[in-house]
Amino acid sequence: MGTEDTNNSTFPIRAYSYVRMSTRKQLRGDSLRRQLERSKAFADEHSLLLDDSLQDLGVSAWKGRNFKTGALGRFLAMVENGQIPKGSYLLIESLDRLSREAVPDALTLFMAIINAGIVIVTLGEDRQVYSRDRLNGDWTKLIIGLAVMSRGHEESQTKSERISAVAKRKRELAREGKGHITSITPAWIDARRIDTSRYEFTLNHHAETVKAIYEMATRGLGATVIARKLNADGIPAFKSQDGWYQSVIKALLARQDVIGIFQPHRIVDGKRVPDGDPIAGYFPAAIDKDLFLQVQALRSNPGKPGRKGNTFANLFTGLCHCAHCGGPMTMKMSRVKGNENGRYLVCANYVRGHRCTDGNRHFRYEPLEAAIVDHVTEINLAETLHAARFDDTVREFDERIAELALQLEELRRKEQRLAQIIEDDNAPPDAVVDLLKARQSERKAVEAELRHQQAERQRRSIRHDSPMETCDLIGRLRDAWEQADDAARYDLRSEAHAAIREIITEIGFDSSDCSTTLIVENGIVVHRFAEDQASSRHQVWYAVPLMTMPAA
Repeated sequence: MGTEDTNNSTFPIRAYSYVRMSTRKQLRGDSLRRQLERSKAFADEHSLLLDDSLQDLGVSAWKGRNFKTGALGRFLAMVENGQIPKGSYLLIESLDRLSREAVPDALTLFMAIINAGIVIVTLGEDRQVYSRDRLNGDWTKLIIGLAVMSRGHEESQTKSERISAVAKRKRELAREGKGHITSITPAWIDARRIDTSRYEFTLNHHAETVKAIYEMATRGLGATVIARKLNADGIPAFKSQDGWYQSVIKALLARQDVIGIFQPHRIVDGKRVPDGDPIAGYFPAAIDKDLFLQVQALRSNPGKPGRKGNTFANLFTGLCHCAHCGGPMTMKMSRVKGNENGRYLVCANYVRGHRCTDGNRHFRYEPLEAAIVDHVTEINLAETLHAARFDDTVREFDERIAELALQLEELRRKEQRLAQIIEDDNAPPDAVVDLLKARQSERKAVEAELRHQQAERQRRSIRHDSPMETCDLIGRLRDAWEQADDAARYDLRSEAHAAIREIITEIGFDSSDCSTTLIVENGIVVHRFAEDQASSRHQVWYAVPLMTMPAA
């Protein structure tokens, strides 16, 4: 049994010991040693060369994961491409180590291995040898295998249903405020077990860091700047010993658990997917809801910048557009001798030769920035607006808009999950399609309400006709950055940009007459600049679009 003859040469036959254990309890116990010892004893008894590298430790055969992504799948691939020759042995403790799927699926896998020329040997109580030749001679042996497959599937099915029922009950209790799902918490929350289904959650020292990060974000500081400031101040990161990263800050600024909301998840095909609606009030809040919604409103603003060099060169990033094609303006450095520090704004589409042939003018940036800061007095409304919006009717609109935006995002996620279910055919199609249609109707209603709230918010926005009564936020920031080093200058100009985009809607650049038109609050005030001077100021009382944007 132990050798094969190929071209008059005799080679030992290989036996592959397949060991699979899905639980930590099995890994801590005696199962691994027992399975390997049985494989070694069989190989020695039949003069087989044993390979014990085929292991799926911590991988379940339920849903066929060991075949789809584990060592068993790699074994079959090597059989198919000839790396493992026909006549080799696959040693397993029992057929339920091979698969715990429903019998038809388990049998398909079993026959695929047999038909590939592999001999399957079970080393447990049944001690069976399965090969194509043996089954052709006595197919009744297959009955034993089918019984083992059925038993394994039923055990896993029962266990899965029991676990699902327990998890479902935990979620129900959590939604009723009578229990908790898991002791796993965000880094700023500690958990202490009270009983089997309840924990005491308390904020720890990291909660102050969360609040500081959100407060910096309200000042217009981006994730890169926030990370740098935290590292410079020696503030310890949540987990990493290597300081703060931009990606961690970005993720934190989008997390709803900072205001106590918890999103349950479940595992589907090895991936975590949301399970039901988020649970409000599950955790203690690290920040108040107003601060959270304020940051979400800032982050949803399309003019929000990323990292812009070392000094935040363009205060008007995200606001500048070409009057001819509607494309964004890009900043270019001067190459003219004697003007090394000169910066210009030019149409990005014109530069790359796409969609624009008229936006050829290079607008000098420094004089334009000075003219806008000196003459557009409305930008000093930004601080007044910033302070007032959370004290009057506009605050209510901003909160409602942010809440609707979060609700819309959740509805879109639900639509995606339902669409995935339909694709996977894991539920009755008619019922899922009806639910998907209902979710789509809800989404459209929320979108309509969001547009209405945005329009109302715009209509009731603060109108301030006496700039002399406002503060001089931009002026104070400019005085500070002119004296600051590069790092501090970036922070100050970033804060100025956040204030400017509260007031300025957009800035259009017209190459035909070398002019710049600046729109304040969607047309409440229009400024026009020519030859780097404020040439006129037009007061209007209704929204005036600067241009008609061409379709992308």
